[in-house]
Amino acid sequence: MQLPSSSAPKRRKPTQSRARATAQAIEQAFVQLLAERGYAQVTIRQVLALAGVGAGSFYEYFASKEALAALCIRQRVRAIADALGAAVQAAGGLPLPERVDALLDAQLRAPLAEPEQWAALFHLERQVSKPQAFRQLYAEFVALWERGLGGGADWPAGAALGDAAFAAHAIAYSLVSQTLMARSESPDAAALRALVRQAVHGYLSLLAPRAYRGCLSF
Repeated sequence: MQLPSSSAPKRRKPTQSRARATAQAIEQAFVQLLAERGYAQVTIRQVLALAGVGAGSFYEYFASKEALAALCIRQRVRAIADALGAAVQAAGGLPLPERVDALLDAQLRAPLAEPEQWAALFHLERQVSKPQAFRQLYAEFVALWERGLGGGADWPAGAALGDAAFAAHAIAYSLVSQTLMARSESPDAAALRALVRQAVHGYLSLLAPRAYRGCLSF
């Protein structure tokens, strides 16, 4: 997933609970309108009207619509990274198929819960993301997968852990993001989850066949 960067002037971060609630209302209103109308058609005035706040509140925290867009993507991608990190820690020591299921659940939960909003965000990130920011965050996700795959004694010593982590993340990310962007109808979340799971487990079972021995299905 890509992490956009912005050169716009920074605004102060909301620290108090009421200020944070105002900023969150603005962010949620933007994402809702983004999914409904597309980025080019969303105006700050529309965001303010839907959020129920004034222009002063907007410019206290956001320099522009572009800065708001970058922050919305950044925060949602960061939340997935945090969930993935928690899954890595919680699943450490479990059998490899179970570790992989925990990682996939963490990575897929948010996009499959709100597919329309995430489809819009995936489209938008390709417009506002910078290559270096994309590479940095992608590397962070791969590193989390590497920790997760290698978090048990059942990973084969001769299997390239870094390459496997890169491929596993790429399969999961690409299948979800491209399905949401390429199809006009909302996906069957259960079917898409099953497809991603089959693809990732199928690939990893070729690298670590002993770890998958006795695993009836994936």
